[in-house]
Amino acid sequence: MQKKKSFTHDDTSDIDIGLRETKTKLSQVLHESLTGKAIVILLGCIVIGYMIGESGFSSISIVFDQMFTGAIVIFMIEMGIIAGQRLGDIKKVGIFLIAFAVIMPTFNGIIGVLVATGMGLSLGGAVMFGLLLASASFIAAPAVLRHAIPQANPSLYITSALGITFPFNIIVLLPIMFAISTLVHGEGAIDLFNYITKELP
Repeated sequence: MQKKKSFTHDDTSDIDIGLRETKTKLSQVLHESLTGKAIVILLGCIVIGYMIGESGFSSISIVFDQMFTGAIVIFMIEMGIIAGQRLGDIKKVGIFLIAFAVIMPTFNGIIGVLVATGMGLSLGGAVMFGLLLASASFIAAPAVLRHAIPQANPSLYITSALGITFPFNIIVLLPIMFAISTLVHGEGAIDLFNYITKELP
């Protein structure tokens, strides 16, 4: 009969080393999250936009306003292609990744709608706030993980974000958050299909 393994001095040392390594990785993740190129560019653009005002923006609006929609379309098509190419990787990790990529956005999104409503945001503002909390990062987070946790498998976190969470948010969660937002704002039940299509020709 095999005896149960008891903690020794060496075991305690291994635990301490593991805790220190975890703290180091967390500090690296926080550092990359706050100082990554995407975050610096985003914050820099916000500051510059505040400084130049509407008059200064008019001279560069063709790039950041008129061409923005086209750039987003191209970006989302590329992300869709990447997700489609890596959907097979989901089979390697089983049901856990799929469940996590669906349950966590749903929880975060609903909480976000309720919190935003409590903060006084409008019906649409609450939905957008919930969508932000439910969304995964497609730009900053992959770069942070690649530098801070190099052993992480990019095919898994990119595929879960783009192949599961993103389409789930758009197709399923967005209508759910819209319905919840209408109820908590006292608007009553809204026929979502007619609400969306009523302005169409």
